[in-house]
Order: sequence, then structure tokens, then C-alpha cells
Amino acid sequence: MARSIIAALVGTFGVASGAQGMLIYNELASGDLSNSASLPTILSVDLGSNYLSADVSKNDRDYFSLRLPPGTALGSVMLRRSDGAQATFLSMQAGGTFTEPPAGADLTRTLGYASFFSSDVHTDLLAKLADAPQALGFAGPLTGSSYTFWVEQESPSPAWYELEFVIVQIPSPGAWVLGGIGLGMSLWTTRRRRWGR
Repeated sequence: MARSIIAALVGTFGVASGAQGMLIYNELASGDLSNSASLPTILSVDLGSNYLSADVSKNDRDYFSLRLPPGTALGSVMLRRSDGAQATFLSMQAGGTFTEPPAGADLTRTLGYASFFSSDVHTDLLAKLADAPQALGFAGPLTGSSYTFWVEQESPSPAWYELEFVIVQIPSPGAWVLGGIGLGMSLWTTRRRRWGR
């Protein structure tokens, strides 16, 4: 259910035309992402596709916080690579820190959580996060100013993962009004033709 709602709303919100993808973080070039839930690596994103490439293991957790520009939303989180021998765990919370400890985390206090494998490459993990049992959950693109992610791997051997964060434009209230007027006019015209009035 949440998956179809997200797809519909992303289509409605849309990615701004001409938006270009950019690399926001690569651990090979920029070093390890933060291992601290209270001090995550801060990543600024822009409209369109924003790529993160990192590795993670049981002894090396990743915490990072996305900062969204005003008037935008997080529309999807596409998995582009996953080569772990075991499942990789992903969870997220609203805000600039992750409040749950890795040991005994209360996942009901998260927006969502999911495990992913190589078979999940090219799928939208945001939809899986939204459907997580007993988590806070959400529907549609996330319109807050920041979201913090926790990534962990059960295996002690490193696993590389790559994520594509798609940032979409939020229509202004005026755009919603104009869209509603346009839809109303279209329905009115269709009805007049149907009834010959």
C-alpha cells in the first residue's frame, strides 16, 4: 500500500527538469562515514539523483544525515549496489541524529527499517522502509529538512553498498490550486460532452 502511494506521489511531485545527478559521498575518496549515532556525517543533497558509495561491516557501522534544501522532499532511495555475504541493515529517523543504540534498538521509534541483499539492487528501499512492521512509518515523499540513516552489516567482512537518493521538488500551494482547478475544468468539460450540455 505504502509502495503505491509513494510511487503516485513521486509522480505528482516530480523531479525538477534539468536536475543533474551528483556524488555526495564516496568512502574510497573521502574516508569512513561516521560511526557515531549522535554525530553522523552530514551530507547536503540537491534536486535529482544524489549518490553515496560506502562499505560497512559488523565492526564498522555507518551513520549519515541528509540535509534537504527548502521546498524539496526525499522521493526515493534506490539501491544501486550490494555485495554483502549477509543481509545489510538500514534504518532511518527524522532529524539530525540517530537516537537508538545499535544494541537493543527500539525500532518502533524509527521511521522505518529494512534488510537488503544483492537481489534487491534497483529497488526502492524507501518503500521497504515505509512498510516496516511496528515502525512509525510514513506515506509519500518525506518533506522534512533532515533525515539520519544507520547502516550495519552482520558479517565481519566488509560489504559495499551504493544508494541513490532522489530529491524531488515540492509544488507550491499555488501549483496545487492551479492543478485542482485544471482537474475540475477537465471533469466539467467531460461531463458536459457526455450529457450533451
